[in-house]
Amino acid sequence: MHNPYSEHFGRLPDFEVEYEFSVDPELKDVVPCQGMRTDFLYDGDDPQIEGINMIWPELLDGNGDVILDKRILPASKGTATMWIGMHESRVSIHRNRIQLGTKGYWVFGSKVYAKVIVTKIIGLFENEE
Repeated sequence: MHNPYSEHFGRLPDFEVEYEFSVDPELKDVVPCQGMRTDFLYDGDDPQIEGINMIWPELLDGNGDVILDKRILPASKGTATMWIGMHESRVSIHRNRIQLGTKGYWVFGSKVYAKVIVTKIIGLFENEE
């Protein structure tokens, strides 16, 4: 079972995205699941220059609830909350870049696993760790 990040981190998620898996051929054998630790790459950024960001997805079901059973295969398109792992980057980078409509990717290294678009700001400006 998945332990919800709200319990683990003791705060709200930073934002919410709509995702669509768009897997790089080199990642075709990686099965998506709740708790996967993909990183976040802003659309237009070069991972070798701007780098990737430690922002993890938490997959939601069709009712908007956190999927707790890690054995459930997520839909190829859906919704997820996003959790910024480093407070310093939340303040210095992401509060300036994340807004409704921001596009990005879930990545493993420099390989794209899903396309995402920000649909809701939740705790990005409230979370003060």
